[in-house]
Amino acid sequence: MSNSHPPEISVADVVAREREQLLRRRENLSQTHGAEQQPNWFGIALSGGGIRSATINMGFLRTLNRFGILRKADYLSTVSGGGYTHSYVQGTLKQTGEYSALFTDDHAKEFRQHGEYMTPGQGWVKNKNLFLLIVAFLVSWLMSLVSLIIVGGIVYFAYELITAIPGLATETTAAAAMAQSNEGSVIPLIYWWSLGAILLAHFFTSVLLPYNLNLSKFFNLLEAAAAVVGIVMLIGYKAANYSIVSGGNDWWVCLAVIAGFILLGFAANPNGLSFHRFYRKQLADLYLRFATDFKNHPLHDFFKVDSKREADYLAPYPLINTCMNLQNPTGEDAFKGVKASDYFLLSPLFCGSKITGYAPTTQFSDFKKMTLPAAVTISAAAVNPGLGIYSSKVKSAALTLFNARLGCWVSNPKSRKPGTAPWWPWYFFSELLGRIGTKKQMVNVSDGGHIENLGAYELLRRGCRLIISVDAGQDALYTFADLNNLLLRARNELGLEIRFREGQEPEKVIAPQPSTVYSKKRFAVADVIQHWASDKVCTPAEFNGQGFPRKIGTFVYVKSSVTEPSTPPPPKPDADLKYSTYYYKIYHPEFPHESTGDQFFDPVQWESYYRLGQYLGADMLGLGLLGKASRDFAPQFSVEQLINWFDKPEQNPLFSDSERRLVAKPDQGFESVNSDADGEETVKGRSAQPPEEEDEYRI
Repeated sequence: MSNSHPPEISVADVVAREREQLLRRRENLSQTHGAEQQPNWFGIALSGGGIRSATINMGFLRTLNRFGILRKADYLSTVSGGGYTHSYVQGTLKQTGEYSALFTDDHAKEFRQHGEYMTPGQGWVKNKNLFLLIVAFLVSWLMSLVSLIIVGGIVYFAYELITAIPGLATETTAAAAMAQSNEGSVIPLIYWWSLGAILLAHFFTSVLLPYNLNLSKFFNLLEAAAAVVGIVMLIGYKAANYSIVSGGNDWWVCLAVIAGFILLGFAANPNGLSFHRFYRKQLADLYLRFATDFKNHPLHDFFKVDSKREADYLAPYPLINTCMNLQNPTGEDAFKGVKASDYFLLSPLFCGSKITGYAPTTQFSDFKKMTLPAAVTISAAAVNPGLGIYSSKVKSAALTLFNARLGCWVSNPKSRKPGTAPWWPWYFFSELLGRIGTKKQMVNVSDGGHIENLGAYELLRRGCRLIISVDAGQDALYTFADLNNLLLRARNELGLEIRFREGQEPEKVIAPQPSTVYSKKRFAVADVIQHWASDKVCTPAEFNGQGFPRKIGTFVYVKSSVTEPSTPPPPKPDADLKYSTYYYKIYHPEFPHESTGDQFFDPVQWESYYRLGQYLGADMLGLGLLGKASRDFAPQFSVEQLINWFDKPEQNPLFSDSERRLVAKPDQGFESVNSDADGEETVKGRSAQPPEEEDEYRI
């Protein structure tokens, strides 16, 4: 393989290639969205938030899949916990080739029973898994210290080498004489008295003059000089002593050991030694358990439009979002403010960022070997020495030393040459000292939420005509921090304004009302307005000479929230798994924003979030399909109908007159859920719970 650096690939190149492939996917699946010259690109974004986000998004996608919407999406863009659900969709479709195989009762049961995915099981099985978790962390922590051992070993044997070279030191050296005069002591007593005096003076003057500006630095200089003198005397003593005792005949052993440590440094890949491996295994065991043949399949093989097997391109194109960390950047990396990190994409066709450029996923060995669960785990690496906009040097040092490293080092398309190998201890110390940038062969990537937690940025960058964005992040105070971050970045980096329509402002309609503690709505609709062109992603045909500003898309923001029931729900048996979101919220007031630190969902908790996701999807579509009829009737929405539904809701174009008798009024949706005397959930007095189902809410 040639070591010459390949030509740099830009964002525009990546998007153009994706669109070419997606048009062929549409042709293969007999789908058409928009005009041939101006297709309506449709993307779904699933936010971060751990298992809470994964479970909400599972329910949400189930509703979309029920009505044929998921299969029509061009892109599925995910971050962190949203990626858990993403991996389930990609793996299951790759295995089965059928959208009907998604979100089945059997699958839901498995997820519900294994919500504590880090330590699954019950009784002794759970205790066994907890013990394995502890052992896995301790062992990975010990292995992660190999870089310290390598560097320490090189320094020690380099020291030995210096003192072992024949003729370097003799019995007549000053160091030998000094050692003999002190009866074999390594360093003379006067040195220790002097060092002690400096330290005592430093201590007492610091106490007496606590606000002196220059005092500590003065003493630090003296102490540093004393340390250098001590090191020189140690080397001198060792040289003399080694020559006397061994005659300096073992210098070649030192060289051999140093060479061995250097070679070991090329093999000490932290990606394989950190706790990332255990985390990845637990996620794959749960979310890819139904992708039997593709549980650990390469990412680049998850979108192949040239395949004769439909399952190879059936799922929407995956955009897995991570954050490229830039701590203490220098030179070209010396950015200000939010540009201290960048969006790093992992996808079947390309991997990279705007700063580093992009590389084909098959170009470098680590990208080519990267599996779907590995990419999803990197996107969910919430704990890492590099934390994007949340980074600090103190955190970097502590998290590196304690092996809290869920992220990964991946090839830098800008500077790595194919066929070259990194020396890994260099990267360990980069993490330890907070010196992560883009000057090395490898770059550090972690949780996409460290830069943009909704996963919608890449869809905006691709000029999608319709974006459905699910915000399932923790936001108990409804500050909309993740949304505000996206609004700011889209406007300043892409020239796009996400302008919520009048009466659709999230803080007014989604934030809970103080008098009821419930939300008015679960979603809000915005227009995407382009003020200036960015990255040259959009083609001239898409602008149509209309100039700026102009509307280019519709942004549907769906927020995990609970709307008010028309009447209070009556009591239910505690053991009954037919809990609705309303029952769960009575005993867990922070629902649906319980801490992301809680990654151990019991069955009732999982079920409540899963149902909430279904409600979110139903409300967004203005649907209230009822009872058993809902299983026999499922209108298939075109993308154009979906766009018109949000742009012209008063026309309600989704149903014919004959179909309307099976659905609730669009403005009611699931906000009108109440309960009858038997505890069954109803919509306007009609059963929404199939009588033959005990543990599953039905859309």
